[in-house]
Amino acid sequence: MRVTTQVKPGFFWKAGRQYMALSEVPRTLNLTASEVTDAVGRDELKVEKVSGCKVVSMEALLGYVTMREGQK
Repeated sequence: MRVTTQVKPGFFWKAGRQYMALSEVPRTLNLTASEVTDAVGRDELKVEKVSGCKVVSMEALLGYVTMREGQK
């Protein structure tokens, strides 16, 4: 019997790294969708694909939040 941990919808694991679906980022970071789109366009957030879903690594999200806090 294989034991699996519960993962919330919109969160993924790949090669030991955790990812969040791009569609969940605005809600999680309390941003507008256009702010996230702009960040992706400026290469502040790197988008990858996991199982056909566009995702952002948790490391990239933490780096983005830190960068935004430094600008305030």
